Amino acid sequence: STLNVLRYSSLAAGIVYGAYHTYTLKLEGEKKQELYDYQKKLKLVEAAKAEYRKLNPPKQAASTEAVNLDDPEFDFGKFILGAVEKLGS
Repeated sequence: STLNVLRYSSLAAGIVYGAYHTYTLKLEGEKKQELYDYQKKLKLVEAAKAEYRKLNPPKQAASTEAVNLDDPEFDFGKFILGAVEKLGS
């Protein structure tokens, strides 16, 4: 009789521990999966940003520091308008 009580108590404790252990493993797995998904999304965003930068290079504004007036492609009007806009803002 006492042996049966110990036997069934051990069985019940084992079942409870097994359920708890399974629950904690499941939570850890879900957290790892969320982290993996987040890292994957970050990589995709970085790849998209790099591709966007490659397809749409930033426009270079005319600077007042390095002006070559002898260049036949130099647009003096655009340079003056850019300088006026800089002064206005």
